[in-house]
Amino acid sequence: MDRRQRRNPSASSSAFSSPASSLSRFRSEKFSSNPPKTSNSLEDAHQLKSKCGKPQRPEQEEEEEQDPNNLLSLVGTCPFMCPDGERAQRERLRDLAVFERLHGNPGKTSPSLAVKKFCRTIATKHMQASEVRPLLVLEETLNYLLNLLDATEHPFEVVHDFVFDRTRSIRQDLSMQNIVNDQTIHMYEEMGESLSLWLGRVPSLILKSKEMCFARRLLRLFRMGNYKRFLCTTATEASYLQYYIIEPYINEVRALALSCVNYCGYKLHPYPIAHLSKLLMMKELDVESFCNACGLETSTDERGNKFLSTKQTNFHYPKEVFPSYYLLGLEHF
Repeated sequence: MDRRQRRNPSASSSAFSSPASSLSRFRSEKFSSNPPKTSNSLEDAHQLKSKCGKPQRPEQEEEEEQDPNNLLSLVGTCPFMCPDGERAQRERLRDLAVFERLHGNPGKTSPSLAVKKFCRTIATKHMQASEVRPLLVLEETLNYLLNLLDATEHPFEVVHDFVFDRTRSIRQDLSMQNIVNDQTIHMYEEMGESLSLWLGRVPSLILKSKEMCFARRLLRLFRMGNYKRFLCTTATEASYLQYYIIEPYINEVRALALSCVNYCGYKLHPYPIAHLSKLLMMKELDVESFCNACGLETSTDERGNKFLSTKQTNFHYPKEVFPSYYLLGLEHF
């Protein structure tokens, strides 16, 4: 059978009979309908916010990161592409992408259509096995998603946004279960290859456009972890609209940079906040706030100069949403 052959989106969910699990947290879908103004929907929305947006205390995050058994102990048991709880809640909220709607109904889906959404905020230690999908279900889900790349009845951006979000969710479930084997390597390769082939269908005029070249270059820097060039390129080349799209990822890149400085610095020589301000392209006051949000402490010497002590062991990526820190170099807007 050809490797590219995929499951029919309208097929039943019987293929998902093995144990699996999925996450009941998810981000809002760009193309979903607005939720009806009923008490149940408001309650569901409140629950959704509390699940995906509730900040953790630094000591909780540190404890979770320092305990390697957290990843090893979780084995998913959800048999569907989307767990029952999330599916039912999203039906009530009418939070269904166009691919997930049963007969086009924005408030109705099925196990063979709904796919678990990606959620940036995650605490593995609080996950239930029934909320996470095992490897076999994740493979079936990936096949289903890649099959949608052949869809022609929906615009390019609709297909891209849906597949991109749901494949991130697959990677998230793999990471939470600490699954590392030949099957997962094949899945990652298949995701990359299929999306590259799909991108190859984009008209040459679009691929060679200034905007597309900028987006692909920035994505490459993001994936490489080249935080310095990512920030500089964004500040000097991004248009106002492009910056608005990139902004949610800027603090992610800054956190990576801060992690590198913290772990790679020399303990006896604290890193000046003034230098860190230039590296992260932030105001010095914002740098202090950012360091604290990442669990790091700063100090001030007798001359009033501020420093970041390196080799601190309590660094963590904040679970809560970052404030919108200004990116220095955007004066051209």
